[in-house]
Amino acid sequence: MARWKGVLHRQGIIGLDLGSYTMKAVQVEPTRTGWRLVQLAQSPTPADSIRDGVIVQPQEVADAIKRLLRENAFRASAAVTAIAGAPVIVRQVTLPKMNEAMLRKTIRYEASKYVSTSIEDSYVGFEILGDVDHAPAEGEQNENRERQMQVLLVVAPREMVDAQIRTLELAGLEALAIEVEAFALYRALFEMNHTALARWNGSPAAMADLGASYTNLYIASSNGFFLTRNIPIAGNTFTQTVQSVLQCSWSEAERFKRTVDFRQLLKRRNTRSRASTADDEAVPTESAGSAQEEAVLKALQGQVDELLREVRRSLHYYQSQFPEGSPHGQVSRLVLTGGSSQISGLAEYAAARLGLEVELGDPFNNPDFDTAHISAEALQMFAPVLGIAVGLAVREAFVEAQRRAA
Repeated sequence: MARWKGVLHRQGIIGLDLGSYTMKAVQVEPTRTGWRLVQLAQSPTPADSIRDGVIVQPQEVADAIKRLLRENAFRASAAVTAIAGAPVIVRQVTLPKMNEAMLRKTIRYEASKYVSTSIEDSYVGFEILGDVDHAPAEGEQNENRERQMQVLLVVAPREMVDAQIRTLELAGLEALAIEVEAFALYRALFEMNHTALARWNGSPAAMADLGASYTNLYIASSNGFFLTRNIPIAGNTFTQTVQSVLQCSWSEAERFKRTVDFRQLLKRRNTRSRASTADDEAVPTESAGSAQEEAVLKALQGQVDELLREVRRSLHYYQSQFPEGSPHGQVSRLVLTGGSSQISGLAEYAAARLGLEVELGDPFNNPDFDTAHISAEALQMFAPVLGIAVGLAVREAFVEAQRRAA
């Protein structure tokens, strides 16, 4: 552990989550008992500098990164960033069993089956998950059955990855790795948190990251990722809805969005339920809010309900990939992260609509994480939006720890 700590101090590795609305930076160091949060910060991303996950204005974003690090006293010379979005393909495929060297020679051919553009315009990565176990077909001899393996395949556009590397270079940072957001988020919320893993007891983890432009839904298990989905309903959709109802500026709509409380909808539903079962007894109701608040809440409810319908469809699709009743297909919990996950009462409302346990993701709710020197107020404010950045910040030390343990 001491050697990793020295490496981190010497290089100053940070995790950078470069979103289209905000950029988040986190610096973490390993300790003898776990991890220590060194620094965290966030700032607005330059307007229109990132579109559909691609940095289209590298210099502007690089300048913003330098300001963020300088103003928050980061000491960093290297960074790990991440990519996500519809063009990034993450899927589990079944292939004939072969060694890693042979797979490297054939993986681009296999990947070409899943991309609509030329595979030459993409980076391809993979991880061998293990052998496929299945009973032989009737009359089939074991020795004649082709052995197969499960492979996690990742394909990303060169344009997206190269723009991230270029931006970090302009910011004076070494690009140690460009990772898929799903992997970083899972690492922060589960892989590095033994308590969380034990509580989920091997059941699949569903995570919905509500960003500015998209909600990225991920379903994963301890054996690897099984589903990633990009849903174009997220923070900007909600803000545009508020703006349309109130006929106000974008900034005013953003502020008003933060005052909405979805628990009001649950209270009203419960009140109506009580009223329908009462005889002549009057049931007290919550006092109605202003006409503005009512109109905004109703409009946002429509958008959130549509988002949750898409989540439900994805959960059903995931479940359909397993035999009926299989515990591997049973998703019972959903973790919400990202800026819009902080809308009051959203987790409770989603739980009621989906029939699942829903909670806000907090990478620091981990007994192995030392955050004592960071204020509780800052942690409460930042925790739901920092999962990806934390997962990126610990990546190098975590991978090294796994390599040593293997």
